[in-house]
Amino acid sequence: MELGIGDWQAHGFVSQGYTLTSEYNAYGHSTGNGSLDFTEIGVNVLGHLQPNLLIAAQGLYRNGGGSDREDFRLDFANLDYHFSLGKQATAGIRLGRVKNPFGLYNDTRDVVWTRPGVFIPQSVYFDSLALRQAMISSDGGILYNRFAVGDHALKTEFVVSEPLDDTGGAAEFLTGIPNARGKLGGRPLFIGRMGYEWQEGRFRLLFSVVNLDRDFKSATPGVSSGNLKVLYPLASAQVNLEDWSFTGEYGRITAERSGFTPGGVTLENTSESFYVQAQYRFTQDWSALLRYDSFTANVNDRSGNHLAAMTGLPKHRFYARDLTAGLRWEVVRNWMIAGEYHSVWGTGLVSPVDNPDLNQRNGPERWDMFSIMLSYRF
Repeated sequence: MELGIGDWQAHGFVSQGYTLTSEYNAYGHSTGNGSLDFTEIGVNVLGHLQPNLLIAAQGLYRNGGGSDREDFRLDFANLDYHFSLGKQATAGIRLGRVKNPFGLYNDTRDVVWTRPGVFIPQSVYFDSLALRQAMISSDGGILYNRFAVGDHALKTEFVVSEPLDDTGGAAEFLTGIPNARGKLGGRPLFIGRMGYEWQEGRFRLLFSVVNLDRDFKSATPGVSSGNLKVLYPLASAQVNLEDWSFTGEYGRITAERSGFTPGGVTLENTSESFYVQAQYRFTQDWSALLRYDSFTANVNDRSGNHLAAMTGLPKHRFYARDLTAGLRWEVVRNWMIAGEYHSVWGTGLVSPVDNPDLNQRNGPERWDMFSIMLSYRF
């Protein structure tokens, strides 16, 4: 729906999930009787101040057990000015707290209705490691443009911003230091995404890249301050047919950490993330999901044996392979219920916050997770 000047829209959603797992906790204390620590409540508003000037904002409450400890937050709030470049192209700038354009799902992941199931692929988007808020938005600006000819369209986006890397588990993930306490600062975050679409999204091909260079001022006893550099390229493809959708994304995170160890040794590591996914819409209201999701902490040690020998941790702490099957039912207008079963090998994406003894016990490699979520939108 197009908004006119002075026209405003407000929307929202309420989602409540239940998670039951074997062996390891996820989204709260989910072993045993399961956990209800998965709640999302959001309200967003948008409207035109001028024909080419749009304002949009969303406030969110989210409880995800150890995977999200931020509670209430401003998810995004920005001004968007766009203009035409002839008949086939548009360009614009978006300023404020902006959604980070990354991959297929990052800038639409905030509402369960836009996700393929209860969860988006964790190997790529890292919700379970408390990175959701740091990944979804940042404070700065986006330059974007779109060029279309017939059924073909090219879109580019470029972000310069201050990352929200003081939220959730971002510092621990970036520094590689368990329970890292300190402050991250330094150079702004750079994100770029280029995409090709055919027939308004029937086929989509994207390439995204995140470039981060941050200094960490340590407040963790016994841990020195240091610098970290992260490069995260991600290739994405999607085919949308009448009843089927096929999706795949592949990325590698190269991290370079210096100054954290005695003698200022620089440590480099490259991890690998990918998934392949199929969705089938067998009625207007019902759809099914099948996905294989893979994370490897070090591409030179896919079995985890070398890292296990170095750290004394179980080898399955350094990878995760997740086979997911799910169903989604839009019960009545504005109500939806989704359920997923996960058969997981490895604990590389298990939350240490939900499992405080994770690194002190030699638990099993394989575990199961069942999640169901009820959602209402308005």
